Amino acid sequence: MQYTIQDLLKGAKAMSRSVFGKRDEYQIKFNHEDDGLWYVDFPNWPFDHHNLLMVNGADEMCAFLSDDDVTTEVLVRPSNKRLQLEGYAELVQKEHSLTGGSTYEVRNLEGFNRNIWLCPVTLFVLGKYPKYMYVKKA
Repeated sequence: MQYTIQDLLKGAKAMSRSVFGKRDEYQIKFNHEDDGLWYVDFPNWPFDHHNLLMVNGADEMCAFLSDDDVTTEVLVRPSNKRLQLEGYAELVQKEHSLTGGSTYEVRNLEGFNRNIWLCPVTLFVLGKYPKYMYVKKA
């Protein structure tokens, strides 16, 4: 995809709002769309919709956490240190690169036994690739 300077500036604005609006916990919604794929619900996303696609295990985790196979909402607590949180699955970062996304090992989510990969949209949502993420159904 070719993006204009204006597109990139819109993206930078969205990212700065995420970073400067930093919170301890985020509520994130995912939708299982008509094409049969899972997407993060990111209102006013300035780039192509396909960039919001969940793949490489993240899609399977969305399906696993969904009660109706249409949507799922999760609470996410990013952290640079390990926390002890009751009722949360723990995602431990295995590797990452700025443009290549981040791979996480999923722990404490009974019945879900695989790693997931999160794309660089994570930077727009959380402002970083955290070392640890704690996830539970909202």
